[in-house]
Order: sequence, then C-alpha cells, then structure tokens
Amino acid sequence: MKTLDLKESIGLLLKTSAKTWEKAADIELRERFGIAGAKWKVIVALSIKEGITQKHISDMVFVEAPTLVPVLDKMQKEGYLTRQADPNDRRNNLIFMTKKSKDLVDSIIDCILDIRNMGLNKISKKDMEITKKVLSQIASNTEEFIRQKGEKTDPDLWADPQNESKKTLVKL
Repeated sequence: MKTLDLKESIGLLLKTSAKTWEKAADIELRERFGIAGAKWKVIVALSIKEGITQKHISDMVFVEAPTLVPVLDKMQKEGYLTRQADPNDRRNNLIFMTKKSKDLVDSIIDCILDIRNMGLNKISKKDMEITKKVLSQIASNTEEFIRQKGEKTDPDLWADPQNESKKTLVKL
C-alpha cells in the first residue's frame, strides 16, 4: 500500500498555513471587537462588494451556503447587515452592510494587516516574491487541469474593479 510523505506535501503546508493564519485572525478579532469566524469575513467581503447574494458571499468566504445562513441571520439580528429581495430574482436576497459593519471595516483590515505582518516576519522580500510567483503558477496549473476536465474554474470573487478603496483584503 502506498503512503504520502506528508513532510513533502505542498498541499498540506498550504492548508496548514492558511488555517493557522485564519485562527490567529479569529483570536485577535474576537479579542479586539468581539467578532470571529465567518462574521468578519462577511464584513470584509461586503466591504469589497455590496448587494451580492448569500451564495456569492459563501463562495468568497469559503463556507458552504447552508452553513452561512445562520451566520447571516445572527449578523442581521445584531445589526451588521440587511437583506433585500433581489429585484431580478425574488428567490434571492441581496446582502448589504449597515453603518455598524461599515464602521468596523478599517479596524478589521488593520487587524488583518497586523496578523499578516506577524506571519511574514523573518521572510525576505525576495522570498515573498518567489512564493507569490510559485503559488500563482500552482493555481494556474491546477485551473488549467480543471478546464481540461471540462469543469469551470471559480471566478476571482475578490476582484472588484469598481472598488476604489486602497484598504481592502484584495491588496493583502
């Protein structure tokens, strides 16, 4: 029987890095603002593009749509967002930020930048450029594989050419 050498697993390293970074952000955001998990991710996603569907948000924050519904319900009760019926499709709700969530965006992003700086501590600028290039190539290679299998690749859900803000997670 074959086994994987997990010490050589790029996928495991990527997943572990992403999850520990996310956990660090959750801890810090919970301590600073009392929000964690999907809540801060929803706020950041909406700061980039408002008036999107629950499905679009779930794709942006990497949470299954049914899992996100109770989070959005609670956020609406707590005054972080509002839902409006989609005029083009009444089966969908469009999600918008409230003043309460808009007031948190800059602080959340500052916190995320602090976590990023901590995570990138002791990594040279040259190594970061190489890392970004390699990760981009891995994504490109695997997207090409997906297309060759006849499947659609995920669109860049975080890109928003309308967003003029200099302080978004897109820049991270």
